[in-house]
Amino acid sequence: MAKLSGVSVATVSYVLNGKESQTISEETKRRVAAAVSDLGYVRNPVGTALRRGHSNVVLVVLDPTFVGDASERWSSAVMGALSGLGYTVVTHTLLQEAEAVKVVAALQPVGVALFAFVTVRTCEEMRAAGVRHVFGFPAAEGDPEAADRPWERAIGRAQVAHLAERGFERVWYAFPEPSSRRVVAEHRLQGAREECERREMPQPEVFTLPLDRQQAVTALSALGRAPGSAICAADDRHGLAVLAAAADLGWRVPSDVAVIGAEDTVEGRLALPALTTARLVDSDRLKGVRVWLEAELNGRRTPLGRTIWESAASAEVVVRRST
Repeated sequence: MAKLSGVSVATVSYVLNGKESQTISEETKRRVAAAVSDLGYVRNPVGTALRRGHSNVVLVVLDPTFVGDASERWSSAVMGALSGLGYTVVTHTLLQEAEAVKVVAALQPVGVALFAFVTVRTCEEMRAAGVRHVFGFPAAEGDPEAADRPWERAIGRAQVAHLAERGFERVWYAFPEPSSRRVVAEHRLQGAREECERREMPQPEVFTLPLDRQQAVTALSALGRAPGSAICAADDRHGLAVLAAAADLGWRVPSDVAVIGAEDTVEGRLALPALTTARLVDSDRLKGVRVWLEAELNGRRTPLGRTIWESAASAEVVVRRST
């Protein structure tokens, strides 16, 4: 290609790899592109990976509890930014850390973006497998499930703050049955407790709410109808269970019982009455994602990562008819 286009091998490499740091004329780029077309050149990703010692893949490891519009927008922003930077993006939902390490060993990615909590040992094993850059959520010294999730606590605080501003003085907390989502509910409940304490309100009364209509009716009827009370649901699904049970009991929402969910799902918007919900505020988090990712994948640690992490602990309430 260098001979056909009349330029050096280095110049061809700069053009093919899109090196913006090199000043190359449009005419030179055109000649290289014509040579590529004439010769039918197709880059061999395996050969490139062998030469570099790694692939051009970035593995994005996601927490299985990430659901809702805000989480989807965050994931889309990360993957869009990585694609825009020229990387091939592969996602992996974290179920077992050992499996994630196996995926890393098989893919040989240039970087791993962790949006899930893993142990320090797992991070070390990923680096030992050849990954140059492992970044994202801080590694956990102990049990990853015990790692702080400030954004979940922010949702719980926002739920209670909204109900208090609406004049509700007593809060119940609809807690899920055992599942992988309980860790999310626990952190949201912690946030709800923090806000009750800050406002000198009674602590939330916790009850288990099954995602079964008849069982939900039984759980709700055991609370009794108590005007002036409201329910914080662990998420929109449990908020919808409260709405269904209240309808079967003949309770009016929000006059007999109010309810606020979390995560702002489509189902909650379509419910009757429409479900008030708490969700993460993502505008600030999304602004610096591309700059942060580019810096991390070039081996430069930046305060922007800490800024994004801290800004995650911000939630807002979408007010609808259920409160």
